[in-house]
Amino acid sequence: MPEKRFQLLEVDLSRQSVRTIDVTEDVKKFLGGRSLGAKILWDCVPPDADPMGKENVLYIGIGPITGLMGSVTNVSAKSPLTNLRGESNMNGHFGVELAYAGYNAGILVRGKSDKPVYLYINDDQVEIRDAASVWGKSGLACQQTLHRTIKMDTGEQNFRFLSIGPAGEHQVRNADICHDLYHHAARLGMGAVMGSKKLKAIAVKGSQSLGYAHPEIIYDLTKKIHHETRLYRTKQRRWGHSTSMASRYYKTKEGVKNKQTGWDDMCDLFNPMRLEQQYKVWGDSCHGCFVGCKVPYLRREPPLGPVAGELRHDNAGGWSANAMIPGYELQTYLCSYVDYLGLDSEDVSAVVTWMMECYEKGIVTREDLGGIDLTWGNLEAICVLLKKIAYREGIGDILADGLKMATQTLGDKTRPFAMTHKGTALSSYEPRGSMKDALDLAVTAVGELHGGRGTPLRIVYDSLTACSFLRREIDRIFQGVAGWAIPMLQGACGWQLTADDWERMMMRAATMERCYSLREGHRPLRDDLLPERFFSEIIHDKYGEAKVLNRDEFLAERKRRYRSYGLADDGRPTREFLEDLGLGFTVPSLKQHLS
Repeated sequence: MPEKRFQLLEVDLSRQSVRTIDVTEDVKKFLGGRSLGAKILWDCVPPDADPMGKENVLYIGIGPITGLMGSVTNVSAKSPLTNLRGESNMNGHFGVELAYAGYNAGILVRGKSDKPVYLYINDDQVEIRDAASVWGKSGLACQQTLHRTIKMDTGEQNFRFLSIGPAGEHQVRNADICHDLYHHAARLGMGAVMGSKKLKAIAVKGSQSLGYAHPEIIYDLTKKIHHETRLYRTKQRRWGHSTSMASRYYKTKEGVKNKQTGWDDMCDLFNPMRLEQQYKVWGDSCHGCFVGCKVPYLRREPPLGPVAGELRHDNAGGWSANAMIPGYELQTYLCSYVDYLGLDSEDVSAVVTWMMECYEKGIVTREDLGGIDLTWGNLEAICVLLKKIAYREGIGDILADGLKMATQTLGDKTRPFAMTHKGTALSSYEPRGSMKDALDLAVTAVGELHGGRGTPLRIVYDSLTACSFLRREIDRIFQGVAGWAIPMLQGACGWQLTADDWERMMMRAATMERCYSLREGHRPLRDDLLPERFFSEIIHDKYGEAKVLNRDEFLAERKRRYRSYGLADDGRPTREFLEDLGLGFTVPSLKQHLS
């Protein structure tokens, strides 16, 4: 079978036009998903473009093995939070359905519409349709309405949807994009970009074969993973990632009271056994996944009505003890309300806890907040403030611009308590518990994203669109991710890659992302830092051990991290390095920013 071809669906909302482009050569060089997204931004978005303007693009990215090991969809655009490279991952079923429709390199959305629209994709039938009837609805309500409308009009069903909520419509800079009940491309404001284009949703249904080059190779690799991950599957099917938040509290890796302290007895309330016994109703999997690590909850009578969702440290840890929310009784409602509004829970929780600390210290008053008594753990006050943010009302209009920009409006006195440096919230993580976590957060060219999201291995893994939760198991089983990825790409695409090819692809993916941010104003020595609190304020864990970051050690380790990425000690690439990776086209724009 010949090598696989890759098709990109390009939609221009300004011109109301669609076309399909063959991007096979770029996919062979950048894989897909996150890495291809960085290349698309470099090519399509002019320097210094307004993230909310029509010159920005929105790339819904998938890759060569989407659906074979999870079904990650990566969303890329210039970030309205940082003005740097923006990207966010979500799992679920959307990406595979897009591949079934024939667009196995994803969707590129250009321009902006002058009225609310949604994109209808049914194999090669692609239409830009009016979305007036769903504008103003939550993301989930929008998806339910479109499902009924499409079925009534055409008899067709079983579509997959992406959509934004009120926050995206109002271009709140940390708005998210949702898919199904609890899958979100939440980070770095991708929902705000989608809202700026007046694109409410995308509906997709496909019926085409994915046509792998060597199915027998894929079968053998998948069978090995199934066999070798038996214990991992057993644990994840029961607990999912609801255990991560609780375990991190005991390692001083999860924030408490806006990162003011390392422990509070409230942390003991977030025991996953409580969640399982009281609220868990089923386990769920992304498309084709054999693990089933999603552990949704259902509550019939929380404070303001029935809700459903899923808790992980990603979406829950920024609230929990960080906002002094006393246990799952309130936490389950709060996370669902954030999803309803269409906000990134990781980012907006940091905005709210920043205001809580400023309120506690008297820097921000009740009058400033429009009458809200924003005390720690006050669920009603939090929800009132969240609604103001989502609809840009009163103080919410300022806070909707995110931590970095809002501090410029509210003044220098508030700045030390905003847990950001580049503009992205430090999510739920407490960096003083681990130097590795601190570096992972700081040395990321897109903003303070956790979990090693800036490392070359993680970037290329995201570009494969494989499930990140299986990465460590793959590394263990195949003695390195390359031992799995190289034959998997041969099976899926017919590519014959060497270990050196893989290494170069990995470094190219990470460097392409960094080049885009450098062009847009990222300066590593200035920006790859953390708030002063983590270097100067000592906290203590549950057992009284002191935790603080040593600045000299941090800076020394940062140099070593840069070198491991192939960069100079100042975090910048050299001309020779770029040309060796096939990225010489970036040099003219980056001449003054190279080491």
